[in-house]
Amino acid sequence: MPMPTLYLKGTFNGWGLDTPFVPISDSQLQVSVVFSADRHQYKIADMDGSAQWTLAAHPTKAVALNLDQPQTLISTQGIGNDLAFTPSQTGRFTLTLDLSGPAPTLTITSGASNQQALAQRALLDSALKIDCDPLPALNTRHGALSANELFDTLAIEETGSFAFVFGDNVDGYYEGRSHCFVGAGRYRHHQGWYLGGFAAFVDGKLLDKTQASSARLLPYGIEHQFASHSRDRLSMAAGQRLVTLSVESQTEAVLSLLPELNLGLNDCTIEAIDDMVLIAVKPELCPEGAPRFIAISANQAISAKEASFDAYPVLDTAVHLNGQNCKLMFSTVRACAQLSVYLCFEHNSAEALHKAKLAAKQHAEKQHQQQIYQFLTDNYLWCDDVQYNRAVMWARLASRTFVSHEFGAGIWAGLPWFKDCWGRDTFIALSGTSLVNGAFDEAREIINNFAAMQKKDLDDVNHGRIPNRVTSKTNIIYNTTDGTPWMIREVMEYIHYSGDMTFAEQIYPVVKRFIQGVEKHYLSDDGLMSHRDPDTWMDAKINGQIPWSPRGPKANDIQALWFESLQTAEQLALWQGDEAFAQHCHQLATKAQQSFVAKFWQPEICCLADCLRDSEEADLSQRPNQLMTLTIPMKRNLLAAEIGQHLVKNSVEQLLFPWGICSLAQDHLDFHPYHDNRSEYHKDAAYHNGTIWGWNAGFTVSALCQFKQQDFAYKLSKNLAQQILTQGHRGTMSENLDAYQSDENALVMTGTYAQAWSVSEYARNAQQDYLGFTPRLAEQRIILRPTLPSAWQQFKARLPFGQDNALWFEMTSNEDGIIYSVKAERDEPSITLLLELETSDKHLQITAALQSEQQVTIRDGEVTLSPSDVHCVESTAVHYPLLDGLSFAQPDWQREHPALTQSDYLLQKRMAEKLNIAQD
Repeated sequence: MPMPTLYLKGTFNGWGLDTPFVPISDSQLQVSVVFSADRHQYKIADMDGSAQWTLAAHPTKAVALNLDQPQTLISTQGIGNDLAFTPSQTGRFTLTLDLSGPAPTLTITSGASNQQALAQRALLDSALKIDCDPLPALNTRHGALSANELFDTLAIEETGSFAFVFGDNVDGYYEGRSHCFVGAGRYRHHQGWYLGGFAAFVDGKLLDKTQASSARLLPYGIEHQFASHSRDRLSMAAGQRLVTLSVESQTEAVLSLLPELNLGLNDCTIEAIDDMVLIAVKPELCPEGAPRFIAISANQAISAKEASFDAYPVLDTAVHLNGQNCKLMFSTVRACAQLSVYLCFEHNSAEALHKAKLAAKQHAEKQHQQQIYQFLTDNYLWCDDVQYNRAVMWARLASRTFVSHEFGAGIWAGLPWFKDCWGRDTFIALSGTSLVNGAFDEAREIINNFAAMQKKDLDDVNHGRIPNRVTSKTNIIYNTTDGTPWMIREVMEYIHYSGDMTFAEQIYPVVKRFIQGVEKHYLSDDGLMSHRDPDTWMDAKINGQIPWSPRGPKANDIQALWFESLQTAEQLALWQGDEAFAQHCHQLATKAQQSFVAKFWQPEICCLADCLRDSEEADLSQRPNQLMTLTIPMKRNLLAAEIGQHLVKNSVEQLLFPWGICSLAQDHLDFHPYHDNRSEYHKDAAYHNGTIWGWNAGFTVSALCQFKQQDFAYKLSKNLAQQILTQGHRGTMSENLDAYQSDENALVMTGTYAQAWSVSEYARNAQQDYLGFTPRLAEQRIILRPTLPSAWQQFKARLPFGQDNALWFEMTSNEDGIIYSVKAERDEPSITLLLELETSDKHLQITAALQSEQQVTIRDGEVTLSPSDVHCVESTAVHYPLLDGLSFAQPDWQREHPALTQSDYLLQKRMAEKLNIAQD
C-alpha cells in the first residue's frame, strides 16, 4: 500500500490539514512552518488519523522536541501524548521526517527558504470602484445603553497577546490571537481554511500588530490600536460566510489591506469581475465541504494588485507570509480616513459576487454592528455591577459562536475538537443559547432537526432516541441515554417561552415514541430507567470500550430526566386529549419518584446516591450530578425541599471550589486533582473524576438560588466572570479546569478552549435564576420569582417572550425602600403575571393581568402596590438554616491521592473490575 500524504496537525493550525509534508527524497519528507514564540503541540498523521499513520514519540506522554536532535517516533493514537516544541523567538523552522531507518525520526531545524513561487498565470492588477449607500447610523433601543456606549463598556482591552474566537453561524469559525502576525487567525471551513490574519498599511507603512499599543475585543470584532492613532479591525458577520477587514487613520492617507491567503499562487484563478475580485480554487484542491469561491469588494475605490516580496519585503520579514501563496494588496486610489474590504466565501461564484457587492453597497460591517446591538439588547440585563453585566453579555455572545447549520440547525459542542452537534450538549445549551435570547424560531428549528433523526424501529434498542452525535450527514451515533430526555425537557421550555401550541401537537408523537422505547428496552420493574455504564454525560471510555466512570445501570441525573420526560409527556398528552396516555405517564412518574426516594436517598447519613450498581447497591460517591435532581424537573419536584437542602450542603462542602464544582469529591480514592499533561495517568481518567466542568456551575447556581443562597451563588458567578473576561480565550469559557488551582488569577484551563454549555449556562443563570423569569405561556401566565444578589441596588432587564413581546423588569433600592416595576412592551391581558418577592420575613405573591405597569414598593416592611387593586397574598418566608454560612471548599494539598502516587491507578482498577464492554 502506498504511503498516504502526511500532515503536521497541531495547536498552531487547529489540528487541520493545513500543513502537508512534501517528499524531498525516497525516504524523507519535509515541511516548513513559522512558529511563534509559544508552546506548540502536534502529531504527524494522515488525513483520517489512522492507527498506522498517526505518529508521536510516546503512547501516553507528551515529548518535547529540541532543535537539531532527531526524535524517534511510534505509531499511536493516544490523547495527551503530543510532540511539543517551544521556540525562544518567532521564526521559520523546517521539520524533516526520515523514514529510512527501522523507526521514523523527526528533526526540527531553524530556518528555511521562503522563495516566492513563479506565477503560471497573469497576475491581477486592476482598479475597482463600487457605489455604496450612505453610511447608516446605529439605532438605539429605548431603555438600554446606546450602541457605542454599550460596545465601549463591553470591550476587552489588553496590551498583551490574547486569544479569541468568532463563529459565522453557517459552518465555520475564526480563531485568532491578538498582537501577532504568525498564527494571528484562521477562518476554518470543515477541514480547510483560506483566510488567516491580515496586514494593514497607512501610506505604505505597515501597522505592526506585534507593536500595537493595545488590542480590543469588541462584540463585533477584534481591533488593534497603534501609537500613530491608526487602527485595524477584523469582524465576522453572523449568518453568512463574510469577513470584513478594515483600517482607519486619524488623518487622510493611502490605506491598504492585505489578507493572509492560504492559497497557492497557481492553485487558483484570480480575476476582476464587475468591480470585484473573484478567486476560484481549483476543484481538485478544494477541501471537502469548503467553499470554492472568494469574492472581494471594498467600500472605496481601490487598486487590487498581487504583491511580491521585492515590492514589499516586510511581508516576508515581519508578516511571515508563505512565498508560495497569493498576496493580494488592496489600496485606496486616493487619500482617505477609512477602508473596509469584504471577503465573501461561497460554493457558487455568482452568489459570492452578489453577496460581496451587497456587503460593500450596504456597509455590511455597520449592519453587523447593528445586528449585534439588537441581540445584546433583546435579552437585556444591566445592574450596578458592571463587571457582571459584561460577563453575562459576553457569555451570551459566546454562545452564538456554536450555532451552526452544518448538519441542519444545531449547536456545536465546543472548539476546536467538538465541532459536531451533540444531542446532549445541544439541548443543555439550548436554553441559554436560544430561549433566553428570544430566538424561538431557532430553538424550534434545532428541536425539529434532531427530532427528524429519531429512531423509529421499536425493536431497535435506540427506539425513540435522537442522536448523541452528528459528525456528518451520514455519521450519526445514538449512544446516549440522556440526549433525548434533555431535548424533551427543552420541548416544554420552548412551548412555555413561545406559547407555540401548534408545535405541542406536532412534537407529541416524538415524545410519545421515546417513552415507548424506554418502556420496551430500559424500564426496570421499580419504574426507574436503566442504562449502560458510560451512557450518561460522564461518558469517557478506555479505548472506546470500558467506562472510566461507570454509573450504570441507574444514575441519579438520568432518573431526574426520566421523571421530567414523563411529566412533559403527560402534559402533551392532556393537551392532545390523549387522557389514557396522560394517566399512564402520571402513574409511571409517581412510581419513578417513589422508587427514587426509597433507593437513592440515604436518610441515616443525609446523602443521595450518585447511582445504583447492578446489585442495587448505592454508590455514595459525591458528584455534582445530585444537584441536577433539584434543577431538571420544571413542574413537580422530584425531591422534597427537606432532602434538597442536604444535597446543596453536601455539594458545596465537598465539591465546590471558588473556581467551579469538582466532578468527584477530593476525599474519594479515585479523585484526580489535575486533568491534562500528567505523566501519572491518561487525561480521560481525570475527565469526570475530579476535573471541573464549566457547565456544572450552571445547575449549581440554580440549586443555590432555589434554596435562597443567591449571595453565595453570586460569589461563584463573579469568580466565573473573571475567567470569561480575563483568562483563556477572552469572552468565552473553556470546557474544563483542573480541580486544584494554585493561582485563582491564572487558572489552568483544559479541554476545549470554548465550550457551548459552559457559556450558555452562565447566560441562563442571569435570566432564570437571579431574575427568576419563568414564562408559562402554555398556561397563560408568566412567573417572576427573583432571587437577587444583595449587592444589586438597581437593575433594568428586558425579558423576551411569546410573539415579539418582552417584559421590562426593574428594581431600585435606596434609603426610601425598594421599588420593583414590571411592564410588558405590549399588553396581553389574557396572560397572568405572578410576581413573587421576599422581604426579610415575608413572602409576597402578587397576581395581575399583564397590562399596564405593576409597581411594588417595600418600605420598612410595609408593602404598597400600584395599581392598588392588584391581588397580593402574604405568607411567612421560608428559611433553610442548614445552609447558613456556606463557604467554598479548598484543595487539601496534604492529602495523598492514589492517582498521583501510583502509575495509571484508575486504569488498572477499571481493568481489574471486568466491567462490561460498551463499544459503539
